[in-house]
Amino acid sequence: MQEGGLSVGPSVTSLRRVMGYAGAGLGFLACLAWTLVTAKVIVLSAGGLLVAAVVSVVGAAACGAELAGRLKSAARLRTQGRITDATIVSLRERYVSIPSGFNGWVTTVKVSFTDASGHLINAGYTSHERAEGKREGQPVQIVYDPSRPVSIAPVGGDPRVIDAFFLGLGSAVLAGIAVYFAVRAFD
Repeated sequence: MQEGGLSVGPSVTSLRRVMGYAGAGLGFLACLAWTLVTAKVIVLSAGGLLVAAVVSVVGAAACGAELAGRLKSAARLRTQGRITDATIVSLRERYVSIPSGFNGWVTTVKVSFTDASGHLINAGYTSHERAEGKREGQPVQIVYDPSRPVSIAPVGGDPRVIDAFFLGLGSAVLAGIAVYFAVRAFD
């Protein structure tokens, strides 16, 4: 029990988040190693290349697992989700600029609502757009998963689908880097 209501599934959410961060970290290391090796800044032995290939494969697998989880959650909301009114508890809007990567607005919205069983739920979602007039205390419509009420999205579209696209792209790139390192190790 959490102050203000029932908190459902924090261990699953936390584990999924940790796996996503671990995959991103391994992916970053693999991309950095690939950049340094192809630019001939460092030279790796056959063993070093195989380690880099394994790191790349694990990063690709973690990104792929996160991708599958997000698509599964989005599909479940689309097929079994319930629409309800929620109140915006907090709103954080920021501009993200990653060199040679994503540049744009990211808005984190935390809401509070009562599910069909009468429990007060505190949950949130992240959207890749501006807040567009939303403010704390404002009512907003969301769709939630009755079996896991903290899994929510704004009515009209689930931002996890965009995240899944980038995770799939990252997973494919990491798999390609793994093949590159493996081929170089056996040359």
